[in-house]
Amino acid sequence: MTRKIDIDQARAAFARAVGGEREVFGDFFLTRLFGLEITYPQDACEVAFDVQDFMFNPQGSVHGGVLATALDISMGHLIHHHAGPGTTLEMKIQYLAPPRSGRVTCRGEALRRGGTWFLRAEARAEGGELLAYATSTWKLLKTAPKAVPPKDPAAAATTAT
Repeated sequence: MTRKIDIDQARAAFARAVGGEREVFGDFFLTRLFGLEITYPQDACEVAFDVQDFMFNPQGSVHGGVLATALDISMGHLIHHHAGPGTTLEMKIQYLAPPRSGRVTCRGEALRRGGTWFLRAEARAEGGELLAYATSTWKLLKTAPKAVPPKDPAAAATTAT
């Protein structure tokens, strides 16, 4: 398939991505590049984006890696929102239909919470068509002791030695 990418659209997305002043949950390079909008309805996390041609694979649909990224972010931001940062231990995705235009919304939900979380996410087209389904296992990250300020000044003296 021969096609041309909208260079101005791709350049604008890249300029938006590199123009960010911080790299934090909800506002980091990939969220800005893909124009991801992150919300937290009820007990879920939704990541929505408008399909743009620079996201396409050679067959003319959104590349599976872009969709996987949005699904992963919907689950990771859900954990961060409820319990703090975590890391993906494994993720399985089933692709059911190729998005070629319009808006895609990925919705992440927890199946089981704890030190290890089990999650699922769905990607749907704006008309409701199920595009992909993901399941994943996540581990909460522990905060390094030196990153947490001690509550007791005497404790600070003992940890400094």
